Amino acid sequence: MPLASSVGLLALALLTATADAAERPLVSLCEAGDIRLEINSSAPGTLPTLCITPDLTSNFLFDAKLARVELEGREHFRRVVEAVDSLMVVPSEAMRDLEPLRVTVYFADGAAPASLSFVLVVHPARAVRQLDVVRQTRPVDFYKQEAREARAAAQQCREEKARMQAEQGGPGGLRGLRAAGLLDEVLGVAVERISDSVKTRPRNALPLRSALSSRAGGPKVGRVAVEVELENVGPQPWTLAGALLRGAKGEELTPLPDPTPASILPGEALGRVMVEFEATTQQARGAYTLTLWDADGRSVILENVTFP
Repeated sequence: MPLASSVGLLALALLTATADAAERPLVSLCEAGDIRLEINSSAPGTLPTLCITPDLTSNFLFDAKLARVELEGREHFRRVVEAVDSLMVVPSEAMRDLEPLRVTVYFADGAAPASLSFVLVVHPARAVRQLDVVRQTRPVDFYKQEAREARAAAQQCREEKARMQAEQGGPGGLRGLRAAGLLDEVLGVAVERISDSVKTRPRNALPLRSALSSRAGGPKVGRVAVEVELENVGPQPWTLAGALLRGAKGEELTPLPDPTPASILPGEALGRVMVEFEATTQQARGAYTLTLWDADGRSVILENVTFP
């Protein structure tokens, strides 16, 4: 289940980290969404890896006042705001190719641990929206609530797994749409060529050659898809590792799993990538930004994606 869709409790083994410890982590390994981080008071600190993305705000909230904040690459951020017990950052577009950055906060209350460090990885689309750092023991009701959230998340995963298994074992084509409730005498499939209306970014890893959008279903259940033809003019293969649709109000749609993700080899005339999302008629309205990326974070960003 995508991390961005739920609040996760990070169960961290708190390890001592050195400044020159590791290679650049893959963007697929960083955490995103709303995160609660609990720290054992006897631990020396840790280096959780958190996603940030250009032009999206990430807020870091702490349960104690801060003495100071050390942020690598501060000059590259579009905005950095330090408050009494929080930190807010907005990365700039120029940060897409930067190496991971380390941030360390020092607490003013004298309690242990006295500081906390974490790594910020520039992701093509995902970001930590809010990180809550807790260094104090919580009451029993807090843990009961967390247990309820964990059970709900597990149930959602089971339902998603059952749906995927049913689809894989069911018919394909129009019969599959009919079986999924996406096709009847009212509901149909609409397709629109959007090559001329979408906007591309100059720093896209692969040039766009054509784009189609499609929609099926209605107000209760539905699907949308975007199909693009891309050209790999670089020296390395490009294999789809993730995708995200983000609306004008910040709403996010994550794609349905694809057992055979598209791969585009260097020098190929055209490579086709198709991503599909669950979206009702209401959710399909308006313009979206589609971000596609590979395991190395090389991204293709398309703005003004609309559906018929």
